[in-house]
Amino acid sequence: MHTPHALSLLTLIAITGCRPAEAPEDYEELVGFLFEHAADEDEAELIAGLENLHLWLEGENLETAEEGVSIQNLPESAVTALEGHAHAVTDLAGVSLATSSGYDGTVLMEALTQYSFADMMPDVYITYDRDFEEGKSCIVTRECLWAEGTVYSLADWGVLGEVEAERRIEFRWIELEDDWVFLQRWWLVEPSTGSALDLEISDQYYIGVNFPLDDGTRRVHASWLNMSMSTGDASSMAANNLINNWKKDAEDLDAWIDENL
Repeated sequence: MHTPHALSLLTLIAITGCRPAEAPEDYEELVGFLFEHAADEDEAELIAGLENLHLWLEGENLETAEEGVSIQNLPESAVTALEGHAHAVTDLAGVSLATSSGYDGTVLMEALTQYSFADMMPDVYITYDRDFEEGKSCIVTRECLWAEGTVYSLADWGVLGEVEAERRIEFRWIELEDDWVFLQRWWLVEPSTGSALDLEISDQYYIGVNFPLDDGTRRVHASWLNMSMSTGDASSMAANNLINNWKKDAEDLDAWIDENL
């Protein structure tokens, strides 16, 4: 905001001792930073991170992200305040991917909050029960900027059996200089278990960032998880499979919107 007698930034820093919010510039660290700060009451660091991510997603960087990349671990500080069991960051495998949608953020927000994934992706989800505690009726239109709740899901993982999960979910709109961005964050509130091979996901964390484009939305996905099976640690295998899953999910979501919204 500009005022007739606005002080320069350097003068304000000298007087108040406050510095502008800072955020990482490296992609791998940035997505973890955004996960950690997604629910901050003070938006300053979150906005700084979103602006850095938006600047990063250009040219060769964008092409790399669209192929899928491994990312570094989350810091302990990112999970200590999360609701649920005693969350950990040890032995997590992390990956990230950028996809695109032909639909704007409002349409995507409607699909992701008002409809069941069991209807949108029936070949994956057997059950997808979402229960919002606040924000469901107003998050799409931005009459409110925050929504949160829980999800119970049962998914068909093919040879790995049926996998149960209970998640905490959050959606948030953030206004940047040019337009609105929305975030989607979730995590397991307790370990997820499968019906075959003693599959267990002890922890999984996800952040999605949705930037407006002239012809739709740039979507950035990042997740970290720790998974084991009777054959041993399966975290890296599961994380790498997420890249293909996200690519398919992005196509399926747009196809469902084509026919239903």
